[in-house]
Amino acid sequence: MFWRKPPLPTFTATTHFVVLSSTNHTLPTRMATDDLSNKPLAVRTTSSTSTDSATSQDGASFDIVKTYRSLLSSDPDMTMPVAAIESLIELLRVTPSSTAMETVEVVKTQKALLLDSAPNPLPLLAGADLFEQYLLRSLRGQTAESFDETKRHLLKNRQLFAARAKSARDNIAVIGSRYISDRKIVLAAGGSRVVTKILVHAATSRPNVHFKVIYVMDGSPHCDASVASLREAGLEVETISTSKVAYVLKDQKDINLVLVGSEVVMQNGGIISRMGTSQLALLTRYAGGSQKRFFVAAESHKIVRKTPLWHPQVLRVGVKQKDISKFANVGVDPVGQEARDWVADRDEVDYTDPELIDGIVTEQGVKMPSQIWELVDYEK
Repeated sequence: MFWRKPPLPTFTATTHFVVLSSTNHTLPTRMATDDLSNKPLAVRTTSSTSTDSATSQDGASFDIVKTYRSLLSSDPDMTMPVAAIESLIELLRVTPSSTAMETVEVVKTQKALLLDSAPNPLPLLAGADLFEQYLLRSLRGQTAESFDETKRHLLKNRQLFAARAKSARDNIAVIGSRYISDRKIVLAAGGSRVVTKILVHAATSRPNVHFKVIYVMDGSPHCDASVASLREAGLEVETISTSKVAYVLKDQKDINLVLVGSEVVMQNGGIISRMGTSQLALLTRYAGGSQKRFFVAAESHKIVRKTPLWHPQVLRVGVKQKDISKFANVGVDPVGQEARDWVADRDEVDYTDPELIDGIVTEQGVKMPSQIWELVDYEK
């Protein structure tokens, strides 16, 4: 039966992205912290030989925020972490550097500007950290010539990050679809693209498995698009409002899987996701009964290197949204710049504790929340 937890594979540290170089070698990138104290970066005594156009030595005239937003709007399938990565690669294209250390400093400066521009910087932080670690590992201990080669091949293969992110979503769809049981019901929420991929793949690739979907509509247009895609794939889909979740979980005995996406996965296995996700996880655990499992689908590039010390308000991890804990905003609505600096009501997020999550579906398999730490463990 589905509710019996399958054994999880033994995990060893693997890469999140692999960028192909012109010499047919692979350059792995792991999310980890680099110690550069004993391994100096490459130093050049002349300007870069790259033929790409440049604007300024420190990247000051490069608008990384505008670049990031343009990338997101031009590709609806691009995730926020990947858009952050591609923005930083574009920064390298327009910014000449005489030393590798200068390159790293420019990246750090522009990364800070990008994070400061977003009311919820966590998805951007996940991608920016991943790229920064890759850059540090690539440049550590290299010669000036190999520094130029690393930069050139990054620019040449910039689209590979987005391509591999989309490929990760496809792999998650294959893995996640195996956890959908015949003649059962999946409760989905949040309008996640990767959740939609899982359900569509299960419907189209497993003709002998017949299941239904109940979709929680939270007012987001992403939910409408997801429901339309599921029905187009031939699935029977019922929609409910958020106020009916507890009733449905108790009433529908055939629900055995609750499936949501995530904006980021914290390194302790908790998630930051659309407002109401934590409530759904709690209801699944305490109203749904032990036969219902709460799964999160997320690409590994959404892992952010932050660990809450206790069940946090999202403000404590950098998200700028209304704080009602002290009743400081009663009767006051933000206006002007203050309103623009806050997460919009429809985009507000909450934190779901890892103890409420039964499994996280990644392109590397289904992980227990406690195993997420291994994906961001320090390189020995």
